[in-house]
Amino acid sequence: MRPGNAYHRVKFYAKVITRDEYNASVDSWPEVTIATRGEIRYEGGDRILSSEERFFSKSMELIVRYRSSIVETMRVQIDEGTDRYAISYIEELGRKDSLELSLEKINQ
Repeated sequence: MRPGNAYHRVKFYAKVITRDEYNASVDSWPEVTIATRGEIRYEGGDRILSSEERFFSKSMELIVRYRSSIVETMRVQIDEGTDRYAISYIEELGRKDSLELSLEKINQ
């Protein structure tokens, strides 16, 4: 990873599972677990057919320094924006040098 390209501020939110009054599990991502910097590469969007409805999906790749605490159940926020992203794939680059994360925007 070239440190000169890692200028985006990235926040990772860990998943917390709680129980409601009916004993059903409720997933939430309440607070920042990891704050770091990373490099973003935007990938081309594509059209996907879901429930016989077409929609345009745009994904991105995020490259951050290696941390073993980053897992696929986390949510990601970039540059203090309001959008949150789900991690769909994690790939280790080099010998624990950096991580390449595939992100997809989620509806809140």
